[in-house]
Amino acid sequence: MKDRNTAIKYQQGQRLLFDSSLKAIPFNVTMSTLLAIYLLYNNGPKSFILYWLSAMFLISATRMIHCRIVLKKDLFKTAANFHLKIFLFQVLLTGLVWTSVYFLCVPFITEFHMYAIILVYGGMSAGATTSLAVYLPSFYLYVFSIFLPVVIYNYSFLEFNHAVMATMYIFYLLAISLIAESYQRVLRTIFLLTEQNKSLMGQFEVMSITDSLTGLHNRRHFSKTIQDEYNRAKRNQQTFVFISMDIDNFKLINDNFGHPFGDLFLIYTADYLKNYLRRANDIIFRLGGDEFAGLLVNISEEDALSICKLMRNNFIKEPKFDYEPQDSVHQNIMQQVSMSMGIVYVTAESVIDLDQIIEIADKLLYQAKHEGKNRIKFTKCV
Repeated sequence: MKDRNTAIKYQQGQRLLFDSSLKAIPFNVTMSTLLAIYLLYNNGPKSFILYWLSAMFLISATRMIHCRIVLKKDLFKTAANFHLKIFLFQVLLTGLVWTSVYFLCVPFITEFHMYAIILVYGGMSAGATTSLAVYLPSFYLYVFSIFLPVVIYNYSFLEFNHAVMATMYIFYLLAISLIAESYQRVLRTIFLLTEQNKSLMGQFEVMSITDSLTGLHNRRHFSKTIQDEYNRAKRNQQTFVFISMDIDNFKLINDNFGHPFGDLFLIYTADYLKNYLRRANDIIFRLGGDEFAGLLVNISEEDALSICKLMRNNFIKEPKFDYEPQDSVHQNIMQQVSMSMGIVYVTAESVIDLDQIIEIADKLLYQAKHEGKNRIKFTKCV
């Protein structure tokens, strides 16, 4: 898990390991059953073979239960290391059970039938390249625990034919290990591309709902979420406050100092609003141009009005960021820049429609600007 170059570091890899193993276990049981039937038919030791088959059924059932639990509860997300260790231990046991039948039957069956066992071992090892290669330690434990005792056993005869067979087994292990490593590299590439794609999609989603200039939520997100926020407030029996805000005389900034300065002022305004609407469930939007909106949920009428009055009264007419020019003309123009608001306070008991709330807030904002700007217009819907 610490090796950042392995496929198992990805959650897709961990899920694939347990899922593919779960699907491969029935094949493991089927092959062991067929091999037992074959050996019994060819005068293999009945009691030993039945004990061996029972052990294979037991370890297979244990592995299936473990894989199902891990997949059902997504335990690889919270305790991956622990369950990988259990998985490795079970794989090792499976490999040792497989190799044990070879030694159980050596005194009782012919050399031809021993080759049949080796052929089954080769098939099980080849299958492991797809079910276990996502986590190479499990693959190596499985195939080496099957073949290594057989290799050592054959070399121990110090006989040419046995040595040749053992050497062939080693070359087979090397070949199948290369295949497993290649398969894992392919999986790692696929998982990496998938993760990158998810990251790009997440960035795209953020960009699609964010105003590129100010970093606030944009109109698209406003249209998408405001109904959900209002419905949630009603379900929870909470108050709901919608604020429509507009920068008074913003056009003077663009006309006299240019749009780059105007953009800086909008960024400043966004940061300014964040300092006041900063509770976890407060949301600020830039709807376009110099028009902003705010949502406040579960707040008293007094607190909502107090926050809005502070925002209006403290809206700095000479913003604290670098600008040019800094002469009297600039001072005079910036003194005319203020903020107007239309506020709709909706009680938990109100049944007013959201479209009406937005329409009322817009009318209140228009009224505030029409009456001289730098004003707050407020209404309460009960």
